[in-house]
Amino acid sequence: MTRWIAALAAFALASAGPAAAQAPPPASPVAPATDRIAPRTDWWAALGDPLLDRLVAHALRENRDIRAAEADARRARALAKVEGWNLLPFGSLSAGAGRERVGAEDREDGFAAVSGEAAWEVDVFGRLRAGASAAKAEALSFEEARRGAMTAIAAQTASTYIDLRGAQARLNAAQDNAKAQGETLRLTEALKNGGRGTPLDVARARSQLESTQAAIPLLQAQIEGDVAALDVLAAGLTPDLVAGLRAPGPRLVPPPSIAVGQPDDLLRRRPDIRQAEARLHAAQARVRATRVDWWPRISFVGAASAVGLNFGALDSDRAFSFTVGPRIDWPALDFRRNALRTEAARAGAEAEFQRYEKLVLAGARDLDAALASLGGALRAEARQEAAAEAARQAAAMSRLRYREGVDPFLAVLDAERRLAEAEDAFALARTRSALAYIRVGEALGVGWSDDAPTAVAQGATGASLRR
Repeated sequence: MTRWIAALAAFALASAGPAAAQAPPPASPVAPATDRIAPRTDWWAALGDPLLDRLVAHALRENRDIRAAEADARRARALAKVEGWNLLPFGSLSAGAGRERVGAEDREDGFAAVSGEAAWEVDVFGRLRAGASAAKAEALSFEEARRGAMTAIAAQTASTYIDLRGAQARLNAAQDNAKAQGETLRLTEALKNGGRGTPLDVARARSQLESTQAAIPLLQAQIEGDVAALDVLAAGLTPDLVAGLRAPGPRLVPPPSIAVGQPDDLLRRRPDIRQAEARLHAAQARVRATRVDWWPRISFVGAASAVGLNFGALDSDRAFSFTVGPRIDWPALDFRRNALRTEAARAGAEAEFQRYEKLVLAGARDLDAALASLGGALRAEARQEAAAEAARQAAAMSRLRYREGVDPFLAVLDAERRLAEAEDAFALARTRSALAYIRVGEALGVGWSDDAPTAVAQGATGASLRR
């Protein structure tokens, strides 16, 4: 994966801006033997379970973390628009009336006044544009946080569902083994009553049955816990979804090949990397804003007012006055403060770049580890499936040989114990394979879509930050 990560890092450094160019390229790793076409957004659908598809869709629509992230994104976009409006003229109007007591004559006079003022800062050095750019980048970072929440919730929902199905498979295996062991117990009792068996055989058979049955309530509790977790993730499961969870489900089989796309696609796809990039560009814009704070601010200012004894007198020429002209504000005595603000902004940009670079490298290695985990889990599942089939055959032959008096009862006990362990391990291996596939989907950074029902209004894209 070395060359793959190196390509990612090189693209990241090129796209991150001037601050990134000073950092050395990372050491290099090997392209995964996977499909380079772009992965599908709804990667969980490849498991082929319609109920899982419905659960994830429901969670993406109703989950409270996603809704909170949407609200944060809307707030950030509104604040970015405020910064944009700072580039335009602004002003205010006021009006008032009253009476005032005049001096020792104890005379009261009435008055009325209307005034208005307007100002427009000519953004000669780009201070306001830099502030607007920083605000837009901050808004984009919140949008990426929303997408990250969607990816996380999709993965959590799928993982919890797989855990539930795995617990159900283990429960079914335990119940089947308990049924077989119950038949063995009845056989030992019948043989004891017929003079061929011993009380010790009966006690051993009963002990094994009780041990298998002891796992059943724990698995049932795990299933209930997973249903409750899904209820929280989905902000309330509908009755038909609950009924579907209680019913048997299909075997969840990961697809034979995984599409990962091109190396630099990971940067464009993973919300955490996109969020870090947006925060980096916001920090760079803040550096530009603090640097131009050293220069004068040029504005055009206008004010008009009318004052009279009452509102009717305000239309006379003598009541009206106005001023208009340019104004220059230059914080000539604030150089030290500005220098410190610029130093702080540069340090903030450097910190954001370090976080961005870390996420780029971690994202590639995360995908590499997820793919390796999936490959190992699939190989282990195949072995466990063969082991479970062999254990079933051995248990069946052992019972037959014991019934015919060929083998002692200890052989039956050992075969049934191994069968219970093998079937439980096979169910766990199937669960691990499906969970490993979920981890790959999360590492790829997919699971969100601008076309999803939860998507907020279209905002800036990552490409706009790289212009």
